[in-house]
Amino acid sequence: MSMDKQTLSKLAAELGVSVTTIYRVLHNKPDVKAATRQKVLAHIRSSGYHLSIKADDLRLIGIVDTFKRHRLSSYYTAQLLEGIDEALYPAGYTTTLVHTERVEQEQGAYGHVKLFNQLAGIIWLEPAFDRHSLTMVAQNHIPCVVINSCEPGLPVEIVECASFSAAKTATEYLIGLGHRKIAFIGGQFNYSSINDRVHGYREALDEADISVSPALVIEDIAQWSNEGGAEGVYRLYSKQERPTAILVSSDFLIGGVYRAVRELKLTIPRDVSVISFDDSP
Repeated sequence: MSMDKQTLSKLAAELGVSVTTIYRVLHNKPDVKAATRQKVLAHIRSSGYHLSIKADDLRLIGIVDTFKRHRLSSYYTAQLLEGIDEALYPAGYTTTLVHTERVEQEQGAYGHVKLFNQLAGIIWLEPAFDRHSLTMVAQNHIPCVVINSCEPGLPVEIVECASFSAAKTATEYLIGLGHRKIAFIGGQFNYSSINDRVHGYREALDEADISVSPALVIEDIAQWSNEGGAEGVYRLYSKQERPTAILVSSDFLIGGVYRAVRELKLTIPRDVSVISFDDSP
């Protein structure tokens, strides 16, 4: 909470305390006696003073996302938001959801994002953070951390999982089980994390001297949902060369993968082995 200097001085004179004491009470600083704190706050409430709120006072962090691929009901999103809140809350921060569409609308209409004036910083989930995103963040002078999906080489703080090594390890595990016809289901390769996963898959096969068959690689799934996962399986098994194992690039697709496998009268793992990302229950 904030007041202009003139109001602070007037309030201090009315209460017979220093301006510094008023400031420390308004910003919830330590080293103010409880009785003095209560006296100041009670006087503010009874006298009708107006308190403005700044981003630093709110300590509010915006979580930017389209909330289309990352459905709020999904296990992945729930775990992600819980982890963010667990880290920020003890430090005195609160989180709020910010829709990317709103950000783009304000940037286009005003040349800046008015909503960002109410935030101490943002955590960017989607869409994939690119040069346009970087320019917008820089113009608005707001601290930003990106999670997982970012255009390579951009000067921004990023937190990401080890998608390449995880995909490579998963593929190596399937090779170790004796599989040679290992398929990959993915798409949306503007996301660096998904792109890394298909590269990890390909490198594991290459190092094992197993050629990557184009018929076993589905790289253009558009629906990041159970429908997209089912589509991938149906397309794989519509071809003459069929897989004995499938690496699925995200658990957003896995429900559809399981459903399609059942509908094709196949059994996991007898007929096909399946590994996916995100560790959803």
